Amino acid sequence: MTERSRYRLTIIHSVPDYDRWATVIREGRRERPGVVSTSVFRSVDDPNEVMVDIELDSVEAAQQLLPSNFRDLLDRAGIEIYPPVFIGELVDELSTGVERQSL
Repeated sequence: MTERSRYRLTIIHSVPDYDRWATVIREGRRERPGVVSTSVFRSVDDPNEVMVDIELDSVEAAQQLLPSNFRDLLDRAGIEIYPPVFIGELVDELSTGVERQSL
């Protein structure tokens, strides 16, 4: 039996006002197909730096997750610079010693 692939969409960026950003993110939150889990982390060194980490069940779900109005969402959240968006496939879990390779 082959283990199912896991994908991540990760965005790390600064927010000028965390509360404003969080409100905008919560307002836009809804059930999305393919999303397994969503986590938000705040930097311990800079409370205005956040990392959004979303686990997905397919690369297509990751690509479709970013709304066509992503720039509008960023504007409402007070984000001036378009942050880099990383979409990746799990290939190795170092903490468990289990190696995975893409076919």
